[in-house]
Amino acid sequence: MAENDDASLAAMPPIPEDEFCVFGTVYAFPEHADALEAVYAETTRLAALDPGSLYYCICRDSDDPAVFHFFERYTGRKAFDAHNQQPIIRKLLDEDKYMRKVKATFVKAIKAAPSPQ
Repeated sequence: MAENDDASLAAMPPIPEDEFCVFGTVYAFPEHADALEAVYAETTRLAALDPGSLYYCICRDSDDPAVFHFFERYTGRKAFDAHNQQPIIRKLLDEDKYMRKVKATFVKAIKAAPSPQ
């Protein structure tokens, strides 16, 4: 991502230490949106194998194919950091060619109510 773009990880809000969700929007460079979708297909496959990723969903916007929406849930910051250290994610974050801008929000998840007995 471009250094002076507000998409940098430094501009992201604080990440909780315990279980949390992150959701947001990725604005791709239109000429690289199809390649980004292929990368996201692979990151989705890898997330399914990762015990720290509780939920991982990325969707391509039906009105603007250069826009992607994501919703992810992690066991905590350590799991999120491990996810982001995977080579495919590092390549995505370190190269300027895919993402023009990222908007993300980190939130605490509402835990499910106990089952009635």
